[in-house]
Amino acid sequence: MIYIAIGCLAFVFLYAFDLNKIIFLHKNINICFAIGIALLAVSTTGVLFSNYKSFEVPVPSQLFFGLLSIIAMLLTLYSLFFALPFGKTYIEVEKVRPVVDTGMYALCRHPGVIWFFFSYLFLWLASGKIVMMWAGILWTVMDIIHVYVQDRWLFPKTLNGYDQYKRKIPFLIPNLGSIKKSIITLM
Repeated sequence: MIYIAIGCLAFVFLYAFDLNKIIFLHKNINICFAIGIALLAVSTTGVLFSNYKSFEVPVPSQLFFGLLSIIAMLLTLYSLFFALPFGKTYIEVEKVRPVVDTGMYALCRHPGVIWFFFSYLFLWLASGKIVMMWAGILWTVMDIIHVYVQDRWLFPKTLNGYDQYKRKIPFLIPNLGSIKKSIITLM
């Protein structure tokens, strides 16, 4: 259970990173994002390699769901670190920057949440660890709350054109139009 708590603590650091964008505007506080990601990685690894109770998963299923989990994790990382301008997003402390509305961010306003959810769903199915299921549910709910706060209060203040972007692109669940726009702009 300590690992689940560490994963929850990660979101405190992610909120500190967000607050820095609108209140403190201090470059050194941006390290909070890296700390939050590192805490999630440590807590996930801790749950995965712990001796928590689990159910039996056949090896072919472990490999299949393990591969799907890796793909979902890579899509999460792509959404956060490569689909956005890294320096402007995670290093600089500019008050306002342009919104990204192409590629992954044409799919929905917070595509990382979708891939985050699937990475933990598939990790649970690959590992058979019940605690991985509970960690994935809790951390996904915390992530949804986090992006709701970003969407409602942070991004309208820090991303130029965000209100117009909100009218065009769905919050979390892609629709047919956003899927088409995402595919077109990814190519």
